Amino acid sequence: MGYEIIEEYVDEGFARTTRNRTALDKLIKDARQRKFHLVIGDELSRFAGTPNLLLNLLEELKLWNVHLVSVKEGISTNNAMGELVATMLSAISKMELFNLSHRVKSGISNSRRKNDGAWGRRTNLTDEVAAQILERRNEGWGIKKLAKEFSVSHQTVRKVLPEFSAATTHSPQVI
Repeated sequence: MGYEIIEEYVDEGFARTTRNRTALDKLIKDARQRKFHLVIGDELSRFAGTPNLLLNLLEELKLWNVHLVSVKEGISTNNAMGELVATMLSAISKMELFNLSHRVKSGISNSRRKNDGAWGRRTNLTDEVAAQILERRNEGWGIKKLAKEFSVSHQTVRKVLPEFSAATTHSPQVI
């Protein structure tokens, strides 16, 4: 649309419900320095996961005459109606997040009830497989090849191998 892109702000590994995010902090700092007048985001829930956080961020951006455009929802906060719709969609997103969390917890609870308290994927590691892993390692096989051959994770292979288990059994001393 002919916009000049100043910078991309991407927070990976941060909860969208928190204000303390590295890229978000930089975005706010750059807005304060008036480096841009428009923030374009993929969707509102990625910008702010709660209605309160979204409202606070929108108010903060408004101080520096910066507006938010959400591509997925097709809204802009450059007017009161856009702000209202953004807030409503954020509230719906929060409800969806709650429902998803509830479904996951319910699924884990059901799995534990059906499997004597255990849940998650069962390991393919048996005593026989562990012995075969050690044998192949002595033949020079690498960790990736062992994991693939015996359908276990790299971490599971490391648990079997003495060169890794010796390093993990010693806990660091606290002075």
